[in-house]
Amino acid sequence: MASQSHFINVIFTILFLSINVFSPSRVSASKALIAKVCGDDAILDHDFCLKALSNAQANAAKSVNQLVDVAMKEAVAKAHTTLKIIVEMMKKPSSPATLDALKTCQNVYKNSIRSFGMISDELSEDAMSANYDVSLIGPDAETCIKALAAASVNAPEIANGNHDLQYFSSLGHGMTAKMN
Repeated sequence: MASQSHFINVIFTILFLSINVFSPSRVSASKALIAKVCGDDAILDHDFCLKALSNAQANAAKSVNQLVDVAMKEAVAKAHTTLKIIVEMMKKPSSPATLDALKTCQNVYKNSIRSFGMISDELSEDAMSANYDVSLIGPDAETCIKALAAASVNAPEIANGNHDLQYFSSLGHGMTAKMN
């Protein structure tokens, strides 16, 4: 009798785990949330959204707030990478105009990292402020773009970083737009 009850407990446990832990509906729910968010009219670049949210953290998200957090953390990581490139370029001998342009970009990236990092916390307090603040990061990237152009600095890595700042700013703005 004891072995029969042990067998029933094992079967029940396997069935429970199959339904609740390994359920495809949990995975598809996160993918459905990502598809819903990225398909929204407020998101200007749907492909970028899908690419930015194609990671394990995004797939585990259960709410738009969690997706915003994932996106902003990705934005911070990418901005840190570009900031490191800028700092390394500043160490090399260059013209005063190039150095000034790089300093401008350095300030833009430091501010962007701080701003992206604050969005998730700000979102829980005041979604409208988070929406506004994240929308300001994209135009800040223009400051770096113009400074590099004025100094005739050709830096593809920084150009890519500037595009990322603009895309993540737009993505964050679109994701937080309807949370007010």
